[in-house]
Amino acid sequence: MRHLEPFPLTTLGGWLLALLFLAGVGICFLSVKNRVARLSLEVARAEKDLNQWKKRNMRVAVGIARASSAAELERRIAAWHLGLIKTSELEVVRMEENKRPDALAETTGKASPPLP
Repeated sequence: MRHLEPFPLTTLGGWLLALLFLAGVGICFLSVKNRVARLSLEVARAEKDLNQWKKRNMRVAVGIARASSAAELERRIAAWHLGLIKTSELEVVRMEENKRPDALAETTGKASPPLP
């Protein structure tokens, strides 16, 4: 009879273990690669949205600056016929918070009647 060697189960087991390890590493690699691809698409979409919001904010800021400019306000006052006129610094009454409410009467010489 021929001389038969026993089947090397330890060698086969080692190869199977190495094959399973490499298959697991390959699957993990593909999973991470797909996750990176999804996240890169999400980042690109978020950057696009951010640029759109920046453009929109810039347009709104320009609109606010234009609407609050002195020339535009004068034009609106004239268009709406409000009859508003500029006041001088002498016509503005400034009150301090710490003084009594009748402090204005002291400057005009007229005392206000006491409250009931």
